[in-house]
Amino acid sequence: MRAMDAPLSVKRLLEQIKTRIEPPFAAACVVGEVSNFKVSGKHWYFTLKEEGAALACAVWGSQQRFLQQQPADGQRVILKGSLDFYVAGGSLKLIVTHCEPAGAGDLQARLRQLEAELRAQGWFDRPKRPLPPFPTRLGVVAALGGAALRDVLEVTARRAPGIHILVATAAAQGERCVPETLLAIEELQDPHWGCDALLLVRGGGSLEDLWAFNDPALVKAVAQCRIPVITGVGHEIDTTLVDLAADRRAATPSQAAELATPDRQALAADLRRRTETLADRMHWRLQGLETTLNLHVDQGLLRTEPLAAAARRLASLGQRLALAHPVRGLDAAAAQAALLRQRLLHAGRRVAREADLPRVGEAQRRLAPAALRTFQRLEQRLAVLSQRLQGLDPTGPLQRGFVLALGADGRPATRSADLPAGATLRLRWQDGERKATLD
Repeated sequence: MRAMDAPLSVKRLLEQIKTRIEPPFAAACVVGEVSNFKVSGKHWYFTLKEEGAALACAVWGSQQRFLQQQPADGQRVILKGSLDFYVAGGSLKLIVTHCEPAGAGDLQARLRQLEAELRAQGWFDRPKRPLPPFPTRLGVVAALGGAALRDVLEVTARRAPGIHILVATAAAQGERCVPETLLAIEELQDPHWGCDALLLVRGGGSLEDLWAFNDPALVKAVAQCRIPVITGVGHEIDTTLVDLAADRRAATPSQAAELATPDRQALAADLRRRTETLADRMHWRLQGLETTLNLHVDQGLLRTEPLAAAARRLASLGQRLALAHPVRGLDAAAAQAALLRQRLLHAGRRVAREADLPRVGEAQRRLAPAALRTFQRLEQRLAVLSQRLQGLDPTGPLQRGFVLALGADGRPATRSADLPAGATLRLRWQDGERKATLD
């Protein structure tokens, strides 16, 4: 009879349960009804239940802004997150990172069906091609002006500014997304452009926004692409079918650019390390040769003439070693990098000027008619004001035979009742004035 195994402590048993439960469910997706929702401090706590089962859930305060909506009691939702087993209390909890209405479950069902069909056709199980370690040109498929393209350009400029980027624009969602993306992939893999790898990137969004990247035609185009494909569609929690068909899948567009480009700082550090190692080994070797030479001289095994020949050979080797020192290669590489940086800045300024020419020409074409219309409107306004000014001119009626009667105060006399007998008036005609006395 086998002896009984030593008993485990409670904590040790729960720790073993934690290590076996959490890894397989680090990215779990579950649907159910929200119950007992409450807020405690900055965090949300609730229970996800269905008939005969319930699961405790939590949403940390730092994650709440990434959720599409706040869970509510009685609501049926789809949650994504990771299981967390709390050893101190022996309780299991789902740490939620994504929440959406269960109505979106229809799309999830369609997505799973498409994935099963394409997997059965072998589009996801093909051998993945290695990425080029030192590419010279990369093709990028992205929406023009989007954050994904901006992130790729920034990361590439920082990590490997000498790499050429060829951008083929395509809509990020909607009806134009699939045909434009297919055309862009077909164009960039043409050997004429010389692209070493292709990046298919798009910013984050809902399942509906990213649905175009589950299209079977697009999945097949990615799998059949002549050059390696790196996808960076959505955020880390988003997974589309093109990610499964690509050679490498990145969590974000920035990470896709990091996977496609070598880090010049890391390469420089590695080169310095190798140079230092080589110099140390050479120094150690020369010290060994010097020790051997001194030993032979001390023992009188070498004659003067052989010693002189060895000295000349040693001097020649020293000169060749100085010429082959890796620092010279580093200086040449630094000079070439500076030249390429100047060419890149000059090309950037030229492209910026050329990009502004069409806009300036369009502005000039629209400016002339707008200025003409403004001048015509001002001329019409001036004519109207001139006519109104002529109507207000008091000398106008005098030219038609009227007489202007001015009182003693110099104001026009408009009522006879205001003029007593004997009042003096100044009568003004077109050609002069005369005084008159009323009787």
